[in-house]
Amino acid sequence: MVNCLVITAIICVLITTVGTIVSFATPNWLSVRVPADKKSLYRVDVCDCSTTDCDCGLWLNCRGGPSSAGTLNNCQWYFANEFAIEKNLPDWFKAVQGLMSCAVASSLLSLLIGLLSLCWSSKGCNAYQATGAYANLTFLLLAVAISLFGAKAYLDNKAEVLTSKSRETDTILLFSWSYWVAVGSTALALIASILYFCVGRKEDDF
Repeated sequence: MVNCLVITAIICVLITTVGTIVSFATPNWLSVRVPADKKSLYRVDVCDCSTTDCDCGLWLNCRGGPSSAGTLNNCQWYFANEFAIEKNLPDWFKAVQGLMSCAVASSLLSLLIGLLSLCWSSKGCNAYQATGAYANLTFLLLAVAISLFGAKAYLDNKAEVLTSKSRETDTILLFSWSYWVAVGSTALALIASILYFCVGRKEDDF
């Protein structure tokens, strides 16, 4: 039973790590869709999206929607032009960037320790508990990041989860798929930490 729990836990940690890195790196936390007749009237200051359809991530925005060629030619890094966009980002956005950076690091550490625990054990150190601790830290960092981002994007910019076809003539700001990948990674990090703590406690009993 313990072996089954360990395999399940390490799979959760692996998926959490991949999901965290994907959400961290992709420009799809917010999606701005502006009707043609309103392109000169709307601006999303949170990530410098204005006058056009735009996808906004933690580190870059892509104007005009996603590139059909799958390139970043229509994207702009926040650090470009001497940090031109980064300097104008609100403090809460920069806090989310920092939290997600720490979450990537802690998820990689939990994955590394989890993989090492499959082939190494020590009576003086419970690797399962250590993995659970880092997985739990990842959960906390992700939970704070997505909660802060979700709350501020909604309160300051009226971001929405879903919209209806009846609003096709309105300017719409939606939480996009990178944000939801981060939400899923948060849930998996919590599950992984619980599983590892259970395995760790059973290991201490022997």
